[in-house]
Amino acid sequence: MKELGLTMNLHELGATEEMLHGIANGTIIMEGGYKVLNHDEVLEILKNSL
Repeated sequence: MKELGLTMNLHELGATEEMLHGIANGTIIMEGGYKVLNHDEVLEILKNSL
C-alpha cells in the first residue's frame, strides 16, 4: 500500500486526537455484517488508527 502512496493511518490524513469524537459522531452505524459497532467501539478503532 505504501508503494501506491496510500495513507496508512489517520495521522497521515491530518487527523488529531481532538478530532476523533467528531469523526465518531459523524460515522453511520450500519445494521448488518458480523458485528454492529457502537459509538465507543468506533471511537476506540479511530484511536488505534492514529
